[in-house]
Amino acid sequence: MAVLQQVFGDPPLPSCSVSGEVTTIGRHEDCNVIVPLPAVSRFHARMSCEDNRFFVEDLGSRNGTHVNGRQVLERTPLSDGDQLEFSALAYRFATQDSPSEASGIRGVRAKVMSGADAASDNGDSIRRRIVSHGDSISSDDLGSDPVREEQVVSRMLVTNVGAWPVLTGATQKLNHVLRMINGLRRAIGYDDVISRALQNLFDIFRSAERIAVVIKRQYSNDIRVAAAVSRQADEEVQICLPVVRSCMQNDEAMLYVDHWKGSAADGSELGNGSMRSIICVPLVGLAEHSIGAIQIDCQNARRPLNKEHLEQLIDVCQVISFALEQATAAEVEITRTVVETNVASAERFRSQLAPMDPPALNGYRVAHELIPAAETATDLIDYLVLPDGSVACLLLDATGREPGASDLLAWLARQLIVAVAETGSKLEAIRQTEQVLSGRLGQLPTVTSVAVMLLDPQCCSVTMSVAGHCSLWRIDGQQVTELDSPEVIGSPLNHGRQVHLQSEYQLNDNDIILVFSGGITKLTSPSGSTLSRSETANLIEEAAIADRTVFESRLRHLLNSYRGDAPLVDDVTFMVIHRAGMSETILSPAASAVDSETRHV
Repeated sequence: MAVLQQVFGDPPLPSCSVSGEVTTIGRHEDCNVIVPLPAVSRFHARMSCEDNRFFVEDLGSRNGTHVNGRQVLERTPLSDGDQLEFSALAYRFATQDSPSEASGIRGVRAKVMSGADAASDNGDSIRRRIVSHGDSISSDDLGSDPVREEQVVSRMLVTNVGAWPVLTGATQKLNHVLRMINGLRRAIGYDDVISRALQNLFDIFRSAERIAVVIKRQYSNDIRVAAAVSRQADEEVQICLPVVRSCMQNDEAMLYVDHWKGSAADGSELGNGSMRSIICVPLVGLAEHSIGAIQIDCQNARRPLNKEHLEQLIDVCQVISFALEQATAAEVEITRTVVETNVASAERFRSQLAPMDPPALNGYRVAHELIPAAETATDLIDYLVLPDGSVACLLLDATGREPGASDLLAWLARQLIVAVAETGSKLEAIRQTEQVLSGRLGQLPTVTSVAVMLLDPQCCSVTMSVAGHCSLWRIDGQQVTELDSPEVIGSPLNHGRQVHLQSEYQLNDNDIILVFSGGITKLTSPSGSTLSRSETANLIEEAAIADRTVFESRLRHLLNSYRGDAPLVDDVTFMVIHRAGMSETILSPAASAVDSETRHV
């Protein structure tokens, strides 16, 4: 018979017996030796015994098996005293005739549990709360009740980093700190830091049964539960609210012993009450103030948490605090870089693809306005004068914000303009464009809306084909009408479209055809209310009362007044076709003055 003795532990768990012909090691519950660490494979390694000789072989694990520092590539014989490593977990192999510590299989599982607050009148000595990942705890819930001094075993200040405790077991403490540093080197992002830290904490503190991590919310004293993990399945995790609050407020680590009483349904031991040792250490940031705390508790009276554990947790919490602040700073920098890149891309897109001045037509005025969102541009306007003198007006709107939306719109614009020029039909242009899209992309990555309007000055008519979320309006004399019937506006491009629609409208003197991009439905006021259809109609009516040669500039002013300083989540773009009278040629104001936001070229 032989045993596997854990090399690291504080103290190490009882040895694992290796008996019989085959012993499997891994995370899976069917293994003889269960090691519930993510770095350990489900079936990591296998040990076998033949003629009283022991062998080990790796089962294709992700992180490998090592004997005395050398990776196991084939079935390898073992000698008494060899050190085995399954991923980063180290064991000493020892042969014995009658093991005194071969006490079963190590098998623990981390699971987050949730539940209600522990009752304050059930005989417990301290106010506690059952927590799970993502819970929020207000400063009022944390309360102001003091910690019972007679139950505090030890306290240590942690703000002075030059006074890290190294009173006993200095070599082992350094080893644990280095292992934590190594474990966090590969962490990507804030949540990954916490996840990897938990793995190492359970490995470092063998006595720990439950671990909770709380993070203080910025600009308040409320806290958020970033992790609440237990070794045993189906076991709740509770935090001692006064202890956590005191540690964060005073930047002070604490070892606390508490009488823990549970319900009779939890089992006789909990029902009758038990003692738990608790260590809580604040996570102190670079500015020497607490950004959160870690609580570890243990119910095992034979292996309670002690002052050395408190010292060790203070040391590793310095590493965790540094890693969390670095992860936060990296995420802020990445977000800033992405925003700057999007803004630069939007400006470049607008400068390169913004439409030329609307064409000047005898008796007609074609104009447009663009109120751009801050981060990116996904609306596009363009015009094309056809050989017969008619003018094709094009508006494209992609509601998605993913990378490539601007490039997609530029490609669509080129495709539609070519198709309109070749066919002279807006309906046929949209049909051909969708056929090309189906062949090249299969399915558009965004909901893409298109409005193509063909102005025929000779016939005084506008023929339209609209697909998607564009909003279409007509001003006939003093009457404002939304053209929103299914016979007028079809579904977005390449999103289950079965029919292609085309409508024709006659224009009388001073009539206007107006089309909005989908951003008009997302325009919000400072109070958070969204612009409704009736409010949109009122703004259009107000803009149309005055001189209609400046209709678009007045409408833009009214839209900006409605939203005030509320941010835009999407571009708001609209295009105007105005019949001003056959005897006059009118240029859009955009043709003679460049608007700094619209940026007409």
